[in-house]
Amino acid sequence: MNLINKNINLNFADILSIAKNKLETAGIHPAEREAVWLMEFILGEKIADFEIKITEKQQKKFLKLVNKRAEHYPLQYLIGSVDFFDTEIHVTKDVLIPRPETEEMAETACDLLNQFSGELLCADLGTGSGCIPIAIAKKNKKTKWFACDASEAALSVAQVNAENNFAGDRIKFFHGSWFSAFPKNLKFDFIITNPPYVEENEKLQPELDYEPSSALFSGKDGLNDYRIIISNLRERLNPGGIFLGEFGLGQSVSLIKIAKANGFENIEIIKDLSKKNRFIIITF
Repeated sequence: MNLINKNINLNFADILSIAKNKLETAGIHPAEREAVWLMEFILGEKIADFEIKITEKQQKKFLKLVNKRAEHYPLQYLIGSVDFFDTEIHVTKDVLIPRPETEEMAETACDLLNQFSGELLCADLGTGSGCIPIAIAKKNKKTKWFACDASEAALSVAQVNAENNFAGDRIKFFHGSWFSAFPKNLKFDFIITNPPYVEENEKLQPELDYEPSSALFSGKDGLNDYRIIISNLRERLNPGGIFLGEFGLGQSVSLIKIAKANGFENIEIIKDLSKKNRFIIITF
């Protein structure tokens, strides 16, 4: 018997408890926190105490979301947004959900950009939701962005996010694959990317089954897109320009080889907060 569909008239605390148990049984953690997040989404406000009165309609909506989350449908898709580097980003199934590691990359980017003076021309390759250029543009007013994506649906989400965050005048969006999306002679002071880097046969957590596979997988070793990107960097970076990219576990050695094969020597690997090699910096 699926109790979560049977107990519509329970009180607030009881219904949260049932939701927590449902999520825990499905292997969702932290179950209680996620149940509260979903309830707050339904209510449109933070829960201050457990004496809140909710309508039967709200209960039904909440329980429907809990059932969906128990199927490992991503929480961020259910809520429709995610906080990314102090910026609220709208997400749909057409875009990859921004991860904490990518937040770390955005913070690293801000540190690198602070080394420059004057206006900076920047590119985000495979922008997805637009989270990277939008969040950075809000913190660094000197940056002007060109962002591309091969998915028109993703670009639609990114444009909405740019407007919602009052960054639309600082970012131009282009439809296309990597540098081919931009005007041919356009060069940049700074290029950032979180491209697909998952190996084609790698088994991922169930939530990722709902995210766009084109934003995840990149050939046998996960580096097909990086080969394309790095092979074009010399034509697209201004002298003294910087490239910053996120990659997966165990890929740093191969990425360094790819960069050196393309004539780059100033290469640095940066660890994430978990002390794992996660970001590559190439200076031209």
